[in-house]
Amino acid sequence: MADLVKVVPISGFPEWLPNVRLVEERFISIIREQFQLYGFTPIETPAVERMEVLTAKGGMQRQIYTLGRPAEGNSETGLGLHFDLTVPLARYVVQHAEELVYPFRRYQIQKVWRGEKAQRGRFREFYQCDIDVIGRGSLDLIHDAEVPCVINSAFSALELPEFQVRVSNRKVLGDLLSVKEVEEDQLIRVLRAIDKSHDAGAEETRQSFEEEEVAPELIPAIMELIDCETIDDARRALATVNAPTAGLDELQSVIENALTLGMPESRIRPDFRIARGLDYYTGVVYETFVRGHEDWGSICSGGRYDDLASYFSKQKFPGVGMSVGLSRLVDLLVQSKLADVGHNVPTKVLVTTQDRSNYLDKYLGLAKMLREEGISTEVYLEPDALREQIGYASSNGIAIAVIAGDSEFEQNCVTVKDLEKREQETVPQDNLINYIRSKLAVAKDA
Repeated sequence: MADLVKVVPISGFPEWLPNVRLVEERFISIIREQFQLYGFTPIETPAVERMEVLTAKGGMQRQIYTLGRPAEGNSETGLGLHFDLTVPLARYVVQHAEELVYPFRRYQIQKVWRGEKAQRGRFREFYQCDIDVIGRGSLDLIHDAEVPCVINSAFSALELPEFQVRVSNRKVLGDLLSVKEVEEDQLIRVLRAIDKSHDAGAEETRQSFEEEEVAPELIPAIMELIDCETIDDARRALATVNAPTAGLDELQSVIENALTLGMPESRIRPDFRIARGLDYYTGVVYETFVRGHEDWGSICSGGRYDDLASYFSKQKFPGVGMSVGLSRLVDLLVQSKLADVGHNVPTKVLVTTQDRSNYLDKYLGLAKMLREEGISTEVYLEPDALREQIGYASSNGIAIAVIAGDSEFEQNCVTVKDLEKREQETVPQDNLINYIRSKLAVAKDA
């Protein structure tokens, strides 16, 4: 007999128990509903992309999982797993350019893979929920304001704790550095240093600018800028070096339009430490934080990219979007006990079977009647005592048990047991649907 294979979890690849997976599926359903409410249409791209697509732009080469065939000595296939859904979207738009209608509003909910260090709330395999608007030739800035409004609606529908979308514009730093001649590569490195400044102290951040050989006279202005909390403060910081304000004007327009489109004022504010590490962002950038849990990091990020598709086409397909790191969000909420994970099954009602040999057809009939009314119902089919059946329901978080035997069927009624309140009532079968609906509604509102 062969030795047993040792079963151990793989770091960074979450495998939820049913109660957590039900939360994740509920979140996916609510997010999908909200995305569609704003007119976004679904697409799905393969998990696998050609390496030249994945590495065209983004600086993620070290985190890409490549594919090989063990039977052929793990030889390279030129394929890799996608690390996000934005690069595949760019490829998709170019490939189907003549079949799409612009602006193209799409959402995409799929798993992605990143070969990074696994830690709390950060995985190597996880769900992303993306929305993007893609234009052909141009894309109005109003879409940059609409995208966070969609995320606001989705998070409100999820009943998340209070959150805030923080927004900046990568052009603001470009405007500041333009006072002195700066190479594109240096701008990107400085943006990355700013992106890390949330965790790094002021001295370490200043030192990183010096290491990037930023003009000494500009460093005080950059340090002042990243500490600004309002657009007016940022204007004063740029004025100290006579920098242009085109990027800042864009940012102000986006925030004002978002408020006009219904974004609560408390849920959006400028944050000039937001830069986003990926190279493809060219303008507005967003990160979203749960208030009081800023140590979680961003739960939803994104931005404007004007040139992403340029690696695949000479046509211009500017876009803007945001991405929810769903697996990360679910894990953080569950670990912090901010998500209800009391149910192991979607079942709302368990039909018990006291006398299966004589009444199985009646038990199945009760379940059929409830299911036809959209009430998730399970029939207990194991030959166990009623106590074990009730225990099964309680352990799985099932709210209601329907109990019936000789006396109930003779009187054309059933006993309905509320397992949370530990109380029961005899109900006529022709009133069972309404009674259970009322019990479930009370439980939902409680």
